[in-house]
Amino acid sequence: MSQFVIYAHSGEPERIHQIATLSASAAANGDEAHVILFFGALRRFVDDELDLCLPAGEGARGAHSAEELIESARRLDKLKIYACAAQPKLLGLAPEDVADVVDEVISLPEFMRKTKGAETKLFI
Repeated sequence: MSQFVIYAHSGEPERIHQIATLSASAAANGDEAHVILFFGALRRFVDDELDLCLPAGEGARGAHSAEELIESARRLDKLKIYACAAQPKLLGLAPEDVADVVDEVISLPEFMRKTKGAETKLFI
């Protein structure tokens, strides 16, 4: 089983949806998807604004929302979402706010060790 890693920085709607799409696709293919959140991406997850990125009416046309994609990957038990340990303080977030949306708050060096052997690493 291979690892698929995303370093998620941007909170831009299209990028949030792409993070969700890639995570769900990797999980569906049997890969372990590891997403570490920084800056705008972390803010979107904490503020529960993942689906602000879907244009009005898009769901009616059959597109899955970012939240649906994330949940499908989680149901497969193939997705782990992390927050970089430095980010909550930089963003003025309470530790409990972050703990509610990620599987683990982790230092960047520790995350890099954990995912060292990943075949795919993306920066979004």
